Amino acid sequence: MNLKKLGFWIFGIVLVLTIYYFTTSYSQTIKRSEQITKLKQQINAQLTQIQTNGFTISNREILKEKEHFIVSLDDPQKAVVFFAQKGIRMKVEEAEELKGLKLDTDVVYLNDTIAIEIYPIVLPINLKTLLIKENDKEILAQIDEMLKKKILFTHIDIDHSATTFKGYIKDINETVKGKKEIQVNLKGYQFSGNIKDERIIKFNQTLNTLRLYMSDIIDRYMSDLQSSYVLTGETAYDYTSEYTIGKMQINEDPEVTLLATDISLFSTSHVKNGLAVERLNTKIKNIDLLSDKNKFGMQTFFLDMNISNIDVYVLEKLQKTDSNKEKKFDTLEKTLSNTIHLEIPTLSVDKVTLKGKEMDGFTLHSILDIDPSLDIYSLGTNPKHALSKMDGNITLSLSKEILELIKEDPKAMLGYMMYRPKRVLGNKVYDLKLKDGLLNINGKDFKLNGKPVKF
Repeated sequence: MNLKKLGFWIFGIVLVLTIYYFTTSYSQTIKRSEQITKLKQQINAQLTQIQTNGFTISNREILKEKEHFIVSLDDPQKAVVFFAQKGIRMKVEEAEELKGLKLDTDVVYLNDTIAIEIYPIVLPINLKTLLIKENDKEILAQIDEMLKKKILFTHIDIDHSATTFKGYIKDINETVKGKKEIQVNLKGYQFSGNIKDERIIKFNQTLNTLRLYMSDIIDRYMSDLQSSYVLTGETAYDYTSEYTIGKMQINEDPEVTLLATDISLFSTSHVKNGLAVERLNTKIKNIDLLSDKNKFGMQTFFLDMNISNIDVYVLEKLQKTDSNKEKKFDTLEKTLSNTIHLEIPTLSVDKVTLKGKEMDGFTLHSILDIDPSLDIYSLGTNPKHALSKMDGNITLSLSKEILELIKEDPKAMLGYMMYRPKRVLGNKVYDLKLKDGLLNINGKDFKLNGKPVKF
């Protein structure tokens, strides 16, 4: 559980409330008092519906041109399904971590817009339990004070036509000190979007910087985020999404830091006859994995991946399934009935840095069909089982320098002697074929003790 998830969920709840406040349009010629009266009637009906979908509404106060109430997240599974119906995709696991969260909500009816302000007043049960276990009374007291000061504060404006909205999360610069030190820094988070037929069909967001730090446990930093999400069809799996991030740094190990710069991600998905087709395109200028002893770096990482025949019924059922992993696996095994087609036209890295040396990189192309009889349970204990359920081709092209580095391992050297790569334009190329559990490498069956190995 972390404050990033907390903020994301607060924002999601704001958007759902926004949708329900404006399910009908009001003519500008209607008198203001009549407009507010009709809006309040609509609110009564819709807040009743919200309470049957994972939330509780309490402490409601209704005044002439404003009102106040508290929103509680009580049933995460219902809430996730409810959000999906409104075009917002969230995970059950994340919702479970936010169970018990209470948000103060103020609504003000202005001339041209409706203003909503929302902020947490009670922490989620899991987060509060974690803080109590740490037995750090200083941190608990400071967090209680932060809640009173409305530190995590979201503001949103919606026009009276109920078609557009915009808002922001107030900048945060807080340090909490006790047995451990916690820092939360957020600057320049703004969002906007469009609503149609009670669904969010477009959502844009920008963020200048975000840092989450806890002594000896976590240090995450992100800057220059821009993203766009457009709902393009009837389901939550009909969409186009695009992200750019200037810099991302993650340090969750005292000896290892992950740093990535100039990240762009584009994904699109559409559903036909109950099956989804998804495409992911990712490009990262630099990726560095840093430690005291070594640096592993990649320059110009590029991935283009397509996956089809994804059963939307399975995905929707997973959202309704208990977050227990075994129950999720049961759901997959009972409902997965289509061969999944996975294609990677390109996975490439221009340059690699390893053991202090910079060298040319590698490329990979693959086309795989994954059989629906794949046993999800066995993957954890026997990853090779997946090979027995895949048919297809993989082409891996390595630079000479990378192959020479790999050959320094005696076991890898033995494999190199048995299965020589092809030479293509100065690179070393392996063509791998998987069929009926058998692996073929550059025209030679993969063998152990002189016999073909069946996975």
